[in-house]
Amino acid sequence: MNDKVDEFIKWYFKNMVNGKYTNIGEYIQPNQMRNFIEKMAVWYELRYPEYEVNRLFPGSSQEQTQVNDVMFKSNPYLNEFFDEKSDIRYLDWDDFYNTKVFINSFPWEEKIKLSKPLYSNIVYLSSKFGGVHLHLTNNGIVEMSENVSIYTNSVIKDEELEGLHVKKVIELFKNRGIVLPPNNGLEKAVEYADKYLYQKEEMLNCVMYRIIERGGNRIDPRRAFLFAKEFKRNIDIPMMYAVDLSDPGLRRFMNEYLKAGGSKDLECYVGYFSKASKQEKLHTVSIKKLILFLNNDAATFYTPEESELHQKLANVLYCKLEQDTSNQAETKKLKLK
Repeated sequence: MNDKVDEFIKWYFKNMVNGKYTNIGEYIQPNQMRNFIEKMAVWYELRYPEYEVNRLFPGSSQEQTQVNDVMFKSNPYLNEFFDEKSDIRYLDWDDFYNTKVFINSFPWEEKIKLSKPLYSNIVYLSSKFGGVHLHLTNNGIVEMSENVSIYTNSVIKDEELEGLHVKKVIELFKNRGIVLPPNNGLEKAVEYADKYLYQKEEMLNCVMYRIIERGGNRIDPRRAFLFAKEFKRNIDIPMMYAVDLSDPGLRRFMNEYLKAGGSKDLECYVGYFSKASKQEKLHTVSIKKLILFLNNDAATFYTPEESELHQKLANVLYCKLEQDTSNQAETKKLKLK
């Protein structure tokens, strides 16, 4: 997973840094991006300490410590200003240290890394045709078109571009046989927005990779799973690295993954964090296969939730058989089964 981060940093330098900064800037910017990824990974560790992750996904022994108590009940600073019955004692740390607050605490140059790409208000066709331009919203929607009708000899009229995304405008030019000038402003605007969006998405993926890589095979894949759900990442990735066959909470975690929309066909690495070297080949196993042989614990095969669901299903089927009187003998056999 560290290789994936390295690959992204190389892409970032090539596409977003190289030739756009001084020599010093070109050296600093990739390091700052790497540091920012690490900063977000550490934030998520602070937001969800190990004992909190273990409480959300029960597995190995649970510490008595609870982060809400640490932050709001045993906090010396708060104790100076609020009594024991104050409502502040009932705050939830997860909600208190939420994503919006975290992002708002960033300096401007870091905050924009998580913002969506914004289009310029005016995009010119090219320097040779300065009068031909589009007025865009921040999202790239044409508010007004000027002189496109003249440039295209009315093959495309200015008014028909209003309300279109600039990508659709480019498609319209091509569909009607209008050749865009080399290095035109329309395609440059779209290219920049697409690269900026890719940067944001891959940066968040790298945060997830670092959350997994910083810890171990039990806590941090679960922490990364929380991150994936919150930031709309691929939940397959943390699950792929979470399989430790000695993990007493693995079956429960698999169930949480499946309830979140995961696939039973997902192939997972077995013992990723137990490998002796980077080159060591890892075996894989599917979720479907794990479900068939992995016990919940030493005493039970199914989790309490699975057992409850099985009982509900049995009750429904039994009631349905009770209502079916067409074949008494067959009904009796099915009830016994």
